[in-house]
Amino acid sequence: MKGFEHVLSPFRIGSIEVKNRLELAPHCSSLGSPDGFVTKELIAYYQSVARGGTGIVTIGETPVDYHYAKRHEYLLNISDERIVSGLCYLAEAVNRYGAKLSMELSHAGAMQMHGGEAIGPSPVSPKIEYMLAKAQGREKTKVIEMTQGMIDDVIDSFATAAERCLYAGLEMIMLHGAHGHLISQFLSPNHNKRVDEYGGSLENRARFVLELLAEIRKRVGNKIAIEYRISATDKDPGGMGEEETLEFAKMIEDKIDLLHVSTGTMNNPDASLLMIAPTYCPHCTNVHYAERFKKELSVPIATVGSISDMQSAESIVAEGKADIIVMARAIIADHQIVNKTMRGENIEVRPCLRCNQCTLRTRNCVPLRCTVDPTIGRETDYSTILPAPKKKKVAIAGGGPAGMMAALTASSRGHEAVLFEKSAALGGNLIVASGPDFKDDMKKYLEWLVRQVNKDSNVTIKLETEATPEKIKAENPDAVIIAVGADPLVPEALVKGRNNVVLAGDVHVDKATTGETVVVAGGGLTGCEVALHLAQNGKKVTIIDMLDMKTLTVDTPRAFVTMLNENGVRFLTEVRIDEITDSGVTIIDKTLKRVNIPADTVVLSFGYVPRSGVVDTFRNIVPDTYFIGDCRKPNDLFQAIHDAFNIAVEI
Repeated sequence: MKGFEHVLSPFRIGSIEVKNRLELAPHCSSLGSPDGFVTKELIAYYQSVARGGTGIVTIGETPVDYHYAKRHEYLLNISDERIVSGLCYLAEAVNRYGAKLSMELSHAGAMQMHGGEAIGPSPVSPKIEYMLAKAQGREKTKVIEMTQGMIDDVIDSFATAAERCLYAGLEMIMLHGAHGHLISQFLSPNHNKRVDEYGGSLENRARFVLELLAEIRKRVGNKIAIEYRISATDKDPGGMGEEETLEFAKMIEDKIDLLHVSTGTMNNPDASLLMIAPTYCPHCTNVHYAERFKKELSVPIATVGSISDMQSAESIVAEGKADIIVMARAIIADHQIVNKTMRGENIEVRPCLRCNQCTLRTRNCVPLRCTVDPTIGRETDYSTILPAPKKKKVAIAGGGPAGMMAALTASSRGHEAVLFEKSAALGGNLIVASGPDFKDDMKKYLEWLVRQVNKDSNVTIKLETEATPEKIKAENPDAVIIAVGADPLVPEALVKGRNNVVLAGDVHVDKATTGETVVVAGGGLTGCEVALHLAQNGKKVTIIDMLDMKTLTVDTPRAFVTMLNENGVRFLTEVRIDEITDSGVTIIDKTLKRVNIPADTVVLSFGYVPRSGVVDTFRNIVPDTYFIGDCRKPNDLFQAIHDAFNIAVEI
């Protein structure tokens, strides 16, 4: 605990005391049942977070009306009184570790997921309405203005939900008043065009919130602490700005117990840079907002937004910038983040990549998973890795991420692992992936993974030793895992004899240099990353690809595309390379027109091909031989880590 005295100290929120200043941010898990009830998987997930030492555990977005208020599927149905029983089990599972359970109560309003009619404070502009519908993959929704009866019903739904939380043993609730949900729609002059007592001035636009808070207090009193989440600024033209939000916060500060200061709204997709900042963006994106609100308000302040380590959390609290630190992804990546820190083992905390796989999956109704911890969302099966009934020797070919994870997992089962790596360092293509300056999160994870393998007494590492069938057989293994990776795809006919062609991976790790004008051939994530890396270093970059822009960027974070545009990277899509010349690239567009693109250097980023020839030499060494990672099918780090775990945990 030394060095973390502030963030690990207790704190009073309303009538309750929390054991430390760390809170699991509300996030979707897609672990509820299809009809919105608590499952064993959901209980096991939140229990694991509580067991790891986090002081406040928050259930993510919970619609107060399961039909009209939700924005995703697999959320909890707090509008059905039958949920109370399951919530009791969940509260017991969390409370037993001294953590407090909270629930984020929400109403999507005009963003609700169903087609047809959605309720809102008043009709929004056609442009915003269409963008919301398009972002959620549904038909355009007609937004109707709420009648007084509808307003009263929604207020009753929130208050009833608060009562049910109290009955179930929760000691906290959070009202979602940020990011463009219904409460913030009432406050936003961009959304709220009403001409009655709920529209116009800030006092009128805040009326709904004030009535809502009053009704909740009437029902539950001070028996439950009320957290309130705001966006300091909507980052939305015509929406709430920082000054007006601060004025509103002063109107409610004596009616709530903790104010969460986030930023942005779903109406502006580029605001995701601040709401759920990806690895390419700075850390601690919203702390300056929390700092200002704390200076001007008396209510305790929580800060949220890409806070990824306990050192940052400690500094924020110690410097008086916020009272509570709210994290999601960092806690998902390592549930034991608090316990390890308290034991002085903060260097052992598994780093978060900020790859956003956790949020992207649940948005598509896929159960929560984490790239770096393959047990997340699977706690019912793997909360504890049981020793194998018989100790075995496992030979592993390849010291990349898949090979290292296989070795660690086999060791956790009590097996002896022998890891072969042909180069002088562990890491494989993860070294390449972590090359650019903006991939610091990846660098930290690589260092952590290598450190874990090096200190594991059950793992023998053989560097500068390429695995061969003969060397594997000499170990007399009981099981063999092949993780020899993949090679970059290089069309020889295009590049033969060309000195102005380099590989994206070589640029990432500074093995290759480029001229001032660069064409990146291949606009997948790797191509985009090398393009940003070059553009940030002053190069003039054009990305070319055969796919159309929409298809090309479907797996690329929108925030990343925004950064590429801001750095002057140009996209030419639906084209193919006809020829690489000494002066650049000749492309053919979809009209069959030939166009010359000048470039000093052409960077190839066509993906990878599995090392099939190498793989074939390892077949049938022993009956239990497995192929994992890129050598099986080139994919991403998520697949490599999960492949390795899924195989090794069963040996």
